[in-house]
Amino acid sequence: MATEFNEKAPNWPRDDRSLARLQRHIELGELGELPAGALRGNPRYLVTYMHSETGGKIRSATIVSITNQARGVNRVSVSFFKGFTSGSSPVGVASFAIPPEFTVDFGSRDLPTELVVVNALPSPELTFDEGRAIVSSELPEIGVSARVYYTSGDRDEELLSITDSGVVVYTEANHGD
Repeated sequence: MATEFNEKAPNWPRDDRSLARLQRHIELGELGELPAGALRGNPRYLVTYMHSETGGKIRSATIVSITNQARGVNRVSVSFFKGFTSGSSPVGVASFAIPPEFTVDFGSRDLPTELVVVNALPSPELTFDEGRAIVSSELPEIGVSARVYYTSGDRDEELLSITDSGVVVYTEANHGD
């Protein structure tokens, strides 16, 4: 996991009811990273641009946020692909079991928690990759957003910008949006 569950992170609930619900999901194994190859879901969305690089003066990482809108636990994965490759050989895959109404951030690589709390990462993390990502899930009721963080410094200590990536229903065209 990108970071173990961090009770001081901004995505950690503060009220007693939410904390109890979260603890129950953790104890039941309904919230957490999944082993590689554990997902049998269907492709749902295409993230049209992914960039993850650490070698230059400007560094980048792609974050895909997914909210489970289904009534049950949804097993979700994000597969990252280089731009000039087919959809059969991802350079990285991150998978996570998401309880109803929870949001999980999938990253191409980890970033400081001051920028975003990354919950799921591919292994190894992506450090010289540009292309696209495909979001797959067992249940279709998910909300998806994606963005690329541009930083500088050896530890991503300076945020330069954040850009939104297009998210399109898988196998369908976007309509200029």
